[in-house]
Amino acid sequence: MQRKSFIKLLLSALGYIVLGNVMCLVMTMAISMFGLNWFTKILAIVCCTAVFFMLVFTAAWKDGVRERSLVKLGRVESELKHRWVLIGIVAGFIAAVPTIILLLNKLFFPQEDTLFVYRFISGSAYPFVLAFVEPVITESMAWEETTLRQIDNMSPLFPALMLIYYALIPVVSQIGYRMGFNDTLNSDKIMYK
Repeated sequence: MQRKSFIKLLLSALGYIVLGNVMCLVMTMAISMFGLNWFTKILAIVCCTAVFFMLVFTAAWKDGVRERSLVKLGRVESELKHRWVLIGIVAGFIAAVPTIILLLNKLFFPQEDTLFVYRFISGSAYPFVLAFVEPVITESMAWEETTLRQIDNMSPLFPALMLIYYALIPVVSQIGYRMGFNDTLNSDKIMYK
């Protein structure tokens, strides 16, 4: 057993982020089948945020447990304390690329509409889209062509807030690593203390 390379850990973190986005997309679609009132929107936001960040946490936690084992067995001299901060920064930046493109789209290329595709690429942001971006409703004259799009109703503040959401990835990953390394979630320790 040896220490995993930075690239393998980064790919693991990105895999969990992709899995989190897919799970959040499916969960949001399932919850929205019950209607789009404020209760379902808040429920979708809470559930998707918890699932997304728990998966990021899990990737780092597993490495923390592995690192603790390596140090304990004497296979490595000491732990690499801030490795998951750097992995989290890189993974967070990669996860935020669609949001950056959406922000640039809204500010500089308003004729393009990337919000529709953005929902499916960034599944963890989909419940926020439902809650904070007003849908375009053309029920009164559905047969007429309209130039209104949902991105026209989107505030540039929305993608800026989503960038803050993705900026939490390094924090959550470092907390996960520390908890794994310190064996905080060991069920025997919790039960018998």
